[in-house]
Amino acid sequence: MSEGTITLLDGADPLTAELARLHAAEWGHLYRNWDGAVAQAEFSTHRTDGSLPATIVLRQEGEFVGTVSLIHGDCEARTDLDPWLASLYIVPEFRGRGHAHRLIDAAIDHAAAAGEQALHVFTESATELFQQHGFAELERTTLHGQSIVILRRELS
Repeated sequence: MSEGTITLLDGADPLTAELARLHAAEWGHLYRNWDGAVAQAEFSTHRTDGSLPATIVLRQEGEFVGTVSLIHGDCEARTDLDPWLASLYIVPEFRGRGHAHRLIDAAIDHAAAAGEQALHVFTESATELFQQHGFAELERTTLHGQSIVILRRELS
């Protein structure tokens, strides 16, 4: 099977509505007043010109495999930090095949190419995954009652 194709999400892509639904279901508990409609509106602002915000999509043989976004203002617990690697999502039947690693690498490359000096991420459960990509723990805190770890990676 091929490694797949990585593209940037165009807000007009029919996949946008499905991604918004999936993202709201997965992470809505970490944000105030954030649902599928808000997520879809956010996706419509994402760019395909190499700047941020952007959403990177991995497809394999035309089928949606996963996504990751690069955005500003993702974590209410640390409004002083930007930008953020956000919403790393792999379709359940494609998990465990290294796709998350490929998307994280693509996000790091995109942020660096956009001129960013550092990249942040927060997670409830995937600290080790991000550490494998050079992210270092910055702090442990809570966000809307959920324990999270905030990590940072310097970009060259």
